[in-house]
Amino acid sequence: MREITPRNNKGAIIIRFTFSGKEYCFSPIPGSKYSDPLALAKAEEIANRIRQDCITGYFDPTLTKYKPNALQGRTKEAAIRDAEEAKAEVAARMSVNAIDLLQLFNDFTKFKSKTLASNSMIDYNRIQNKLRKCPHKLVRDAVYVMQWLVSDHEGTSTSSIEKQWKLINACCKWGVSTNKLQSNPFEGLRNLIPTTKHTDTQDDINPFTDNERKQIIQAFYASDRYKHYAPLVEFLFGTGCRPEEALALQWKHVKEGKITFCQRLTASGVIEPGTKTQQRRSITVNVAMQSVLSEIKTDSALPNDYLFPAKKGGLIDWHNFSNRAWKSVLNSLPNIEYRNPYQMRHTAITAMVKSGSDSTIVARWVGNSPNMISKKYLGDVSDIVMPES
Repeated sequence: MREITPRNNKGAIIIRFTFSGKEYCFSPIPGSKYSDPLALAKAEEIANRIRQDCITGYFDPTLTKYKPNALQGRTKEAAIRDAEEAKAEVAARMSVNAIDLLQLFNDFTKFKSKTLASNSMIDYNRIQNKLRKCPHKLVRDAVYVMQWLVSDHEGTSTSSIEKQWKLINACCKWGVSTNKLQSNPFEGLRNLIPTTKHTDTQDDINPFTDNERKQIIQAFYASDRYKHYAPLVEFLFGTGCRPEEALALQWKHVKEGKITFCQRLTASGVIEPGTKTQQRRSITVNVAMQSVLSEIKTDSALPNDYLFPAKKGGLIDWHNFSNRAWKSVLNSLPNIEYRNPYQMRHTAITAMVKSGSDSTIVARWVGNSPNMISKKYLGDVSDIVMPES
């Protein structure tokens, strides 16, 4: 919801705003002047109270509670009538927004699933799991839901909370448009999410240094428990491909040093054709990656076997890998700041650009546009010396 602030109306103070399709305009302190700092401060306090009431579902449409002198000069009957009208309207709004947030989000997810690829549903599934844990169950408890999401969050970056809020907010907008809700109490609650240095897109690009990359790969190979994943980690650091592309690779996709990415593993564990941005792309791997492939290919490997299977066969669960193997190995390296495993892709792309590879070629290798490479993936290049003129 937009900010509500006092306005200067020919020297007088007024508050004008729109809520639920209706425009409201009144003088919060009749007779006061906009030039009076005390009166203006009081008006700002009233404006803030109105906005919070609109967000939380306690807005008084008669405006009585926002007028300090509202009852002066009015009959007792009129005051009682206005109070009853306000009570009835607030009760109606509270009853409409008193529906189960998880159920509403489930309905929204079902609606969205008709147009989204299954791999894109992972964020929706995560929010459903969060809402199951949340002690605040009703849509009208939006402020408390947001406060709980913040308190339940682990890690330094709050970008995931912002993503959760965006989807829940979109869900409630959909709820309003389908007449399931009268208002969207999540609108305007973005300011309840604390800002961290990792919130912005550019700050989320935090690739590992070359030395850190080598340490991580070595740590995986040295780990008795997680060395099975070492070739996968080295491959992701070396090629910059998406994890879901690597996990879906089969030996039939590897021919004479050339790898073709043409399918992906979805969050639900299903192999789907195509990559995130295109049907297929091919890369010719370097000597280091050829060595990795030679090491993991057995004499009995069949064309339909996966390059990077789970320990007990089948497909690797990326969520489990991230939360167990990756976290465990990274935590064993105290001199390396913990980052999400997706930073392996950022690291590879940044290394390719630093080595002098043209950004257009790099984009072809990793399945993105040059613009997306610079906007979403490229890390710090401040140590590259500018060419001589």
